[in-house]
Amino acid sequence: MSAIMRYVIVICSLLLVSCASEYAVKTGLDLAPNAGIYLSDPPVSLDLDNWQQVLQVTHDAEQHTLLAQLNLSSETGINLVVMTVQGMPIFQLEKAPLGAVKSEKMLPISAVDPRYILADIMLVHWPIDVLNSQLYGLVIDEQGATRRLYQGKRLISEIQFLDSQTKLVNYERDYSIIFQRVN
Repeated sequence: MSAIMRYVIVICSLLLVSCASEYAVKTGLDLAPNAGIYLSDPPVSLDLDNWQQVLQVTHDAEQHTLLAQLNLSSETGINLVVMTVQGMPIFQLEKAPLGAVKSEKMLPISAVDPRYILADIMLVHWPIDVLNSQLYGLVIDEQGATRRLYQGKRLISEIQFLDSQTKLVNYERDYSIIFQRVN
């Protein structure tokens, strides 16, 4: 094999690896068939935002109360820990700036997907203009204290910002989450 051929193979390999890495970072999460959201870095307006919230999740007539702690930073990215009310960690999710989402489940709860929890947090907390740039096949509309996520004319989810809590209803996956800030 000639030196030129080896050089071409090395360059092609590097291009494939860089494309695969870029694709992994920009992989979207489908919230409806062929439509969803790119799990993005925190917007500048939320830099150094840290909060704890109680999440009341209702799915299939079951209700679960969870605690979530979120740290957002332009330097460290997104760090999210969700635990039971007794303090047992369910999962930890990290996303380094411009990096892929990494998560670790501590409790084997099959119905909990950390990426969907992050997507719901983004839909509730990210500014509307940032969300619109991260959606594909979906449109989010904000009217007063309500955000609605549509695929065409079909309502996928609705978020209501109430006085002391925020309620998200996901019609596509049939669940709701009430977010109530602790700090």
